[in-house]
Amino acid sequence: TYRRRLASSVRALRSTLERHRAAIESGAAAQFDLPEDDLPAEETESAFADTEAAELLPDLEEAAALESATLTADRLADIEALLTQIAGCPPDSKLAALGATLDALGADGYRQVMVFTQYTDTMDFLRDALRGGGRGALLCYSGRGGEVPTADGGWRPVSRDDAKRRFREGEADILLCTDAAAEGLNFQFCGALVNYDMPWNPMRVEQRIGRIDRLGQRHPVVRIVNLHYEDTVEADVYRALGNRIDVFEQVVGRLQPILARLPGAIQRAVLEGAGSGESHRERLAASIAGEVDAAETGGFDIDAVLDDAFDLPDRPAPAVTMDDLDRVLRDPGLMPPGAQVRPLDPRAYALRTPGMTKEVRVTTNPEYYEQHAESVELWSPGNPLFGGPEPPPADEAPKAATLKEVLDGLSERKR
Repeated sequence: TYRRRLASSVRALRSTLERHRAAIESGAAAQFDLPEDDLPAEETESAFADTEAAELLPDLEEAAALESATLTADRLADIEALLTQIAGCPPDSKLAALGATLDALGADGYRQVMVFTQYTDTMDFLRDALRGGGRGALLCYSGRGGEVPTADGGWRPVSRDDAKRRFREGEADILLCTDAAAEGLNFQFCGALVNYDMPWNPMRVEQRIGRIDRLGQRHPVVRIVNLHYEDTVEADVYRALGNRIDVFEQVVGRLQPILARLPGAIQRAVLEGAGSGESHRERLAASIAGEVDAAETGGFDIDAVLDDAFDLPDRPAPAVTMDDLDRVLRDPGLMPPGAQVRPLDPRAYALRTPGMTKEVRVTTNPEYYEQHAESVELWSPGNPLFGGPEPPPADEAPKAATLKEVLDGLSERKR
C-alpha cells in the first residue's frame, strides 16, 4: 500500500501514514480500514487477470485484516520516521511536470484536459495546487461524485450528470478524476489526457484513454501524456513496453496474457525488493520485453486477419434520420393511436403508449442519450419502445397510421 501510493504522489503516501498514525494513537488500530482506493481492485476484479496473477494477490478482506493486525504501537516509530523524511522532501517534481504539460497542451490548442490519478488523496493534492494557477477552471470527479470549486475556497458536490454536463459545455478546462471516471463518462470533445500515475494493470490505463479515444472524437490527434517518477519499477516496465509495442493499441490479442500478468509481476518485484536497485529493475523490464518479442514473432496473427475481416463497405445515407423521428414524436397526428407524448428538454420527451403503466423518458438526440444513458432511452428502430400497437382486426379500420407506415411515407417523400 505504501509503495503504490508513493508511486502516485508523496502527498498520497503522507495521508495514508497520517491516518495509520492516528489509528494507532487512538487505540483503534485493530479497527482500521483501508480506504477503498487503497485496495487493489483492478488486479483482482479485472476480466483479463489470469490464475497466476490472482494467486499473487491476497483476498481483499484478508489484506485489510492483515494490515490492521500489524498496525501496532511498535510501528509508530517507523511511521514517524517516514513522515519526517517526507517533511524534508523538496517540492513534488511530478507536480511541476504536470504544470508544464498543461501549459504545452494549451499552447497546442487543447483547451480541455482530463487528468487521471488512482487516489482521491492525490486528486485533492492536485486541485489545491492547481487552483488559482491561471490554467483555467477546475472540476473534480471521484468516488465521492462530482465537485466544483466555491467562492470561499471550498468544494461543492454536484451530481454525476451535472459534472458531465459542465465539462461538456466548457465550464471547466481541467477535469481532475480518479478511475471512477473511467467508467461510463465519454468525452469525445476533449482531445488530451494526462495519466498522473500509472496503475500496475495496463488495462486500467486503457480504460482511462477510452474516455476520449472513441468514435466521434473531434480532434484529429488525441494527446496522451504519462507521468512517472524516475527509478521506479512502474517507469521501467512501461518504458520497456513502449519501446517494443504501442501498448495501449495492442491490449487485445496475443499480448493480452503478458499484460494480464503485469500487476502480479510488479507487485512481486516490489515486495521482494527488486525495485530497490537499477539492475533488478532492468532485468524485470528486459524479461517482460522478451516475452513481448516472443509473442510478436511467433504464432498466428489473428489481429491482422480481424483487421481485414472487418473492413466494411461504405453504407448509403439512411432513408429516415433522427430529425425525421423527432418530427414524428412532436406531431400527435403521426403517432399511433393511444400514444401520449409530453415534451421535456429539447428533443427529449415523456412517452406512454397503450399497455405501459407509466411514462418513459426518450430522446431522438444520440449525444443527449449518451449524457443521460442511465435515465433515458434512445427512440429509434431497434429499441423495444419503438413501434406501434398491435394491428387492428381485419374488420376494423385503423384510426391512425402505424409507425412503420409513417416512416415508409417519410422515406418515399425524401426520395
